[in-house]
Amino acid sequence: MSHKVKVVIADDEPILRAHLKMMLEDVWPEIDIVGQAANGEEALELTEAFSPRVLFLDINMPGIDGLEVSRILSESEQAPVIVFVTAYNEHAVTAFENQAIDYLLKPLEESRLIKTVQRIQKLLSNEHSESEQHSQLQVMLSQLMQESGDASSQTYLKWIRASKNNDVYMVDVDDVDYFIADNKYTEVTVGLNKHLIKTAITVLENQLDPDVFWRIHRNCIVRVDTIAHISKDELGHVYVNLKGSNEKLSVSRKYHHLFKQM
Repeated sequence: MSHKVKVVIADDEPILRAHLKMMLEDVWPEIDIVGQAANGEEALELTEAFSPRVLFLDINMPGIDGLEVSRILSESEQAPVIVFVTAYNEHAVTAFENQAIDYLLKPLEESRLIKTVQRIQKLLSNEHSESEQHSQLQVMLSQLMQESGDASSQTYLKWIRASKNNDVYMVDVDDVDYFIADNKYTEVTVGLNKHLIKTAITVLENQLDPDVFWRIHRNCIVRVDTIAHISKDELGHVYVNLKGSNEKLSVSRKYHHLFKQM
């Protein structure tokens, strides 16, 4: 009887931890998720307590972040295999320098997670030498950097995990009318329903198809086909008027050029 592979998940968002746990257990039944950490300190404690073979590690966490956790663990004789999971690809180079076996961008896609699991399984079964693994990591890093700078190869956001009161909703991006930044949250409007996410507007802008969603203000992104018409007041301020609604969204001067031909 084979032993299950012990895994720890570290992410400061409980909903995202639960979602990753569900996805992992679905694509990799042979694992035993022995702990879930909400910050870097807990990740280190769980790693010391359970000696997991694999650590799925968010980078942006309060206190000790994921990169620092990986640096600390790299000094251990039995450091776990680390997979970074984050919404930001700017840490990719540092992640691989810290010996991460893979780097997953949120929102997670099952097909991409399956490839990660296969990579981990090969590593744990010693199918590849250390030099071969290093070469693979370099190829992965090059691909990630190319994808980051090549919009034509980008896979755009398809759905969003959003909260409303104590409930979590899976929102189809095609149903979203607009996004409005509000302090540290972003409000997602779908018809009469409004949800909250913690993803910043600037991050969302890079994840959304620019042919479908337009940034019209520093705090607003709107789906183009929800626009009924454009209006202007006596002071020259431009507004987007939405279909089937009395709502108006302000267009900052920086984005006036989007509507010159409309």
